[in-house]
Amino acid sequence: MERLLCQVCGEPADRNEQGWLFLDWRRPDSPRTWPERSITSMPPLCVEHARVSVRQCPFLRRAEYAVLRVRKPQLYGVSGTLYQLADTGWHTSENDVLSPYSSPRLPGMLASRLHRQLRGVTVVDLP
Repeated sequence: MERLLCQVCGEPADRNEQGWLFLDWRRPDSPRTWPERSITSMPPLCVEHARVSVRQCPFLRRAEYAVLRVRKPQLYGVSGTLYQLADTGWHTSENDVLSPYSSPRLPGMLASRLHRQLRGVTVVDLP
């Protein structure tokens, strides 16, 4: 995710003058401007693996998704599990909490995913 490599093969993701190739789907918490300004933890894809994903991913067959070109996939924050220190040691309090870089950091978070905000989005056909 950090180096914008394909999430399947780890090679450089496809990029052209319109931007990097992403797949994204509408979620209950998607912004009204979806897919513009959508927050995703899914890395971009190369063309070959975008095609494979659309054909074989059971989730994409059920979801409203879009093939996107993104000019500015900006780092947004991390998500993970929150831990709290108690008299008996560390205990989990919440899972999959999103902590944007623009907000104060959450102490006791074990981050597990990096998130990007998709800006400069163009909906395209699958290449």
